[in-house]
Amino acid sequence: MTQLTADKIFELIEKSRLIAPDAFVAHRDALIAKEDHQVLEDPIAICKTFEAAGLLTRWQSEKILQGKYKGFFLGKHKLLGHIGSGGMSSVYLGEHLILKHRRAIKVLPKSKLGKTSYLERFQREAKAIASLSHPNIVRAYDIDHEKDTHYIVMEYIEGVDLQVLVKKHGPLPYALVADYIAQAAHGLQHAHEQGLIHRDVKPANLLINIDGVIKVLDLGLALFQDQDDASLTMEYNDKVLGTAD
Repeated sequence: MTQLTADKIFELIEKSRLIAPDAFVAHRDALIAKEDHQVLEDPIAICKTFEAAGLLTRWQSEKILQGKYKGFFLGKHKLLGHIGSGGMSSVYLGEHLILKHRRAIKVLPKSKLGKTSYLERFQREAKAIASLSHPNIVRAYDIDHEKDTHYIVMEYIEGVDLQVLVKKHGPLPYALVADYIAQAAHGLQHAHEQGLIHRDVKPANLLINIDGVIKVLDLGLALFQDQDDASLTMEYNDKVLGTAD
């Protein structure tokens, strides 16, 4: 890639539409007025000043430094960062353009659209989450698509999943584990009462928020008890659903 100059960085940031025009011009002009050549000659340093001012996130800066200025918006949300990836999707942190609410946006990669049952599973997950309303289950607010980009707008949970927590800190105290299991069970009981079976319960699918509340997520393999087309493995000749371990 061609070496990015200060002018090119400013051009990419402006074209990205991530920053309100007035705020962008004010920050750019302030940088130029300082005549700090050490900053102005370093694209990374320029982006860091925008981060420090709260105008860009680290993830957005990284994309800009790669020469990209598209792909920062999805529907009514501005993408702030990449939260994680799974076998079927990628999850981004998004911010509603008007309400400023932060949401987790689960995106089905375009490469999955033509393969077996990925899109149906994705839509199944949205239907499953939308049918539930419980404090121990991650909520879904919307499902939509832009051309061939399909996504689900979900509740954003600031926290960590049980798999990461145990891997980082080791086995948890018995009383705490019992509380987490009980919370997960309450969420799953609610799902069962609505006629839904999760089918992929594991530590990585149990999030703990900053208040210690367990949130069950990832209902992409959920089964509605009254479904005639319940077996995705048979219909699409897939070998297995869920997580091997």
